[in-house]
Amino acid sequence: MKVFFAVILTLLLCSCEKANDKQQLIDRAIKAHGGYDKLQASSTWVAEVRRFQRGNSYELRNYYRPGMVRLESDLGNGERSADVIGHPHCWGKNGPMTFPCSAETRENDRPRVVMEMAAQLWSLRGDDWTLLSTSEETVDGVAMDALHARYEPLDSPAILRFRQDSGMLHSISIDGIKGGKAGTHTHEYSAFAEHCGVLMPMHNIKSFESDVWVEEDILQLECVDVDEAMFVRPEQVTEGHVEESQADAMRFVCKPAAELDGPRQLHVADNGSAKFCAPTDADAASDDDVVVLPASTQLSVYSLESSPEKLAAMLHVLEQEAAVRNYELQWPVRVMTYDNDGMGLTGEIVVEAAVAVEQKQ
Repeated sequence: MKVFFAVILTLLLCSCEKANDKQQLIDRAIKAHGGYDKLQASSTWVAEVRRFQRGNSYELRNYYRPGMVRLESDLGNGERSADVIGHPHCWGKNGPMTFPCSAETRENDRPRVVMEMAAQLWSLRGDDWTLLSTSEETVDGVAMDALHARYEPLDSPAILRFRQDSGMLHSISIDGIKGGKAGTHTHEYSAFAEHCGVLMPMHNIKSFESDVWVEEDILQLECVDVDEAMFVRPEQVTEGHVEESQADAMRFVCKPAAELDGPRQLHVADNGSAKFCAPTDADAASDDDVVVLPASTQLSVYSLESSPEKLAAMLHVLEQEAAVRNYELQWPVRVMTYDNDGMGLTGEIVVEAAVAVEQKQ
């Protein structure tokens, strides 16, 4: 009997020690990054970000709340795009249109949903997280403490790694999907600097199955209140909405639909003939296949339905609107159907018919 109770006591002590290991690891990391109170006080912020992706670089303005991020890019003429990733918020904006995220986007952006930067470490003490176990790893010769946890709102298993020498966050890995393939996303953080009393990573390397697909540098960061309303999806564009805008010069390659890659448009000529075209660069096709449209004023009409009858009605609306505004239509009319956020179907369709116009003499 004494042996039995000794065994039970040993098991309880071991269980307690393991539980303490998890909590001690989190407490050490939170302290290393500035302490719980400062981290919680800095849980909303705005960052100017330079992203390097597919050989190009561009800048974004990102707005953060716990578990959510809004990415904006400058489209010119005072317009900004918006992509919101979070739980339960997840949508994108394209001009007057908004779309829910595809299922793959939700999967692909799990690391962003869960923990984009070290300022969110404080939330690991909350009900959204279950701490499962700890282990030790070596990454590029550096000893790491690994915390195995689960983000409950998305039922996402995650591994957070902290440097043993400093307790600082090194990386987070979460299973997800990219390009239709299941695998593991990893965000690796470095170049820490103090903002609002908190050590934030200024560099983030994002990889999928060890393949680096994007790197980000934080150019500027400000700890400010970020209104939750910025993450709530606006209403969808209304049926028959007409919009006037300025369009840059555009270059298209026009071929049979089966020969075109990526998003394509239907170009309708003034005689009713139509062909499929896709945006292209100067070297992508022979001159025989290329259509160049100069910069122009543009009229667009939107519909939530795709059919030949609806398209005919949209063309009629463009002709009427041009007449009312004393414009002449400069054919072709370009017809774009939006139902994909770049990673999969969104479950909604919006059709835009757009045409260049010039003032009547």
